[in-house]
Amino acid sequence: MTDSEIRACGEAAGLALSAGPDGAELEGRPVQCLRVAPAAAPALEQALGEAPAGCGRVMGRGTDADSGQALLVLERGQALQGAIAAEGPGSLEALGERAADWQGRHTAGALPAGEGYRRGVLQQQMRERADAVAASLDAESRAILDAELHHQGLYRFEDLPLAGSYWQSVRVYPEGAGLADLVVPPAPVPAFWQLARIALAVAVDAAGQPDAERYRALLSGFNSRRPLAAIERGAAPTMIRLAALDDWLGELEAGNDGSEWRDRLAALQAEAARLQGVWVRAAA
Repeated sequence: MTDSEIRACGEAAGLALSAGPDGAELEGRPVQCLRVAPAAAPALEQALGEAPAGCGRVMGRGTDADSGQALLVLERGQALQGAIAAEGPGSLEALGERAADWQGRHTAGALPAGEGYRRGVLQQQMRERADAVAASLDAESRAILDAELHHQGLYRFEDLPLAGSYWQSVRVYPEGAGLADLVVPPAPVPAFWQLARIALAVAVDAAGQPDAERYRALLSGFNSRRPLAAIERGAAPTMIRLAALDDWLGELEAGNDGSEWRDRLAALQAEAARLQGVWVRAAA
C-alpha cells in the first residue's frame, strides 16, 4: 500500500495508521488494511470475532466513502524469524488446526453470489497475471512459466472443497506463530489453497526443498479438525507449486528480478515425482 492509501484506510477506520518498513502500522505494530464488499463483510466479521488467538483480530473498521467497500484493519503480527516451536499454540500442528478452524468459520457459502469470477478463480487469476508479465521474461524464465501453466491446466481445482477466504502468510503474534494476511477472493477458492500457502512458508525452503516432517505436522493438525478429502491429498503437490508461482508472479509485478522465486518454482517442478509421494504419504 502507498502512504496515501494507508492514511485513507486509517481515516476511514478512525485510527492513526502510519507507514512502516513492513507496511501499515498502528502505534508501531504491523496491521493489514482489508477491503471487503459490503455484502461479504458481516459474515467475515463474525468469523473473525470467533477466531482464536493466532489469527489477525479486528482492530478497527470503517467504510470507503468512494467505493462503499467495508474497511477492516487487522492485527498482522511480526515477521517470522527462526524456527517454529515444536509444540504449543505456535507450533506447526497448531497452525494446521487454526487453518482448519478458519475454513469452518468462513465457508464458501459466506461469499454472496455475484458477477465475475466463479469456480476456477485461482487458475483464471494466475493465467491473467502470467500473461501480463510474460513479455518481459527471458527465454529460460518463459520456459519455466509455460511449463507450470501447462501443468496447472491439467487439473480441475474447481472440484476441490471450497472456502470463502484464506490466510496466506505465517507471522508471529504474542502467542507464537500464527496466520496472517487474510484474503477474501472474488469467488470461493479451494480450501486446500490456504494450507498450500502456509506449507510453502514453513515447510519448503528458499531453494524449493520440502521438509516432509514439518509438512506432516502441519497436515496432522489440519486433518485432526477437518479430515482432508482424497482429492485434496492428490492435488497437494500441484497446489504447492501454484503457491510458488503466485509468489514469483508477485515479485515480478512488484518490479523485482524474482529469480530466487523462479528458481524455487523450478526446483519444485524438478521434484514432481518425489513430491507426489511425499505429500500423499504425509496426508494419509
